[in-house]
Formats: sequence, C-alpha cells, structure tokens
Amino acid sequence: MPLDRAEATSTTRKAPHPAWLFFKRWMANPLAMASITPSSPALSNLIASKVRRDPDEIVVEFGGGTGAITKALLENGVPPSRLYTIELDPELAAYLRQHFPEVNVIEGNVTDVQKLIPSQFIGKVGTVVVGIPMILIPVDAQRKIVEEIFKVMPEGRQFLAYTYSARSPLKRKPLGLHGRRVGFTMANIPPASVWGYTKA
Repeated sequence: MPLDRAEATSTTRKAPHPAWLFFKRWMANPLAMASITPSSPALSNLIASKVRRDPDEIVVEFGGGTGAITKALLENGVPPSRLYTIELDPELAAYLRQHFPEVNVIEGNVTDVQKLIPSQFIGKVGTVVVGIPMILIPVDAQRKIVEEIFKVMPEGRQFLAYTYSARSPLKRKPLGLHGRRVGFTMANIPPASVWGYTKA
C-alpha cells in the first residue's frame, strides 16, 4: 500500500547533522556553547586519554553537546553504563539519548550533579570532564561548579576542562586550584588545550 505524503515525510526525515545542530544551538545561546562547531576527533580523543576511572567508578561529562567527546570516551574504554552525561539544553539532550541510548544522559544543570547522579556514585566519580565554556563564566559561578565537582570525586583526583584560549579557563588562585595544561592539539578549530585541576 503506498504511503501518503505525511507518512513518507515521517519515514524519510533524517536526524540533523551534529555540526548543524551544534551551530543552531550556538546561535540560540552563544554563551552556553564553547564553539560554533563540535570538538574534533583529535581533541575528543586527547581528552578521553586523560580520563581516569577505577572499575567501581563512573565518569561524568558536563555538557555533552552533540556527543563528540561522549563518543571518544566510549571508544577509549568507558562502558556506557558508567558514563553520565549532563546536558542543560533539551534539544541536545534528546539528540544524545537518540544517538547514545546506552549512556546515562541527564537533562539538567551541572551545579545539581549530586542530585542528578545516583547516590551510590557520590565520591565514586573517577573523572569529571567539563565541556562547558568555563572561561566565559563569572568566578563566583565557577566556584559553585568546582565545589560540586570535588564533592562527587575521590580526594586527590583531577577534573578536566578544555579551552580554546592560551590561558587557563579557570581562575586558579581565587578558586584554590592547582591547574596545568595536560595536552594540546592543533587539529581542532580552533586549536585547543586540555587542563587538569586538583585542589590546591
């Protein structure tokens, strides 16, 4: 039986290309997105290579976007059941759920991370990967995010953040942080650095 026009449209409609969706969400809220394009495979794999996770621990990603880093984390050995991706934007969260159905995608604010992840994983987050533009966030808001990160991680662990700036995306001294550049790649638009942070 031939499909009518509405049925044909629904069966042939494709999901948006991740670069287009990312750009569209950037246009809607430029300050919420670190770039107009998703992270490159070079940057995503660089970040994933710096992640530490013991067998009983999880990894938490702040700002999943269209899943470039999510994909790299999975390909670098993080089991999907052990990956929690927090995304504030409803459209991006829905995209992530569609394309990474086995990953724990949570729509919400990263400052609520203690409420958003299961209670048994408080203190069992091996690494937090910060994919939101921290360099654009005021220092008081940075402090709130950093405090929440350290509440869910074991003592002494570092969290990761990446930036397209030549300087640290976080105010280290006001936030009581030790921070250092742990990686850099030119194979990204724009070139990017990965930073690791621990308590001072």
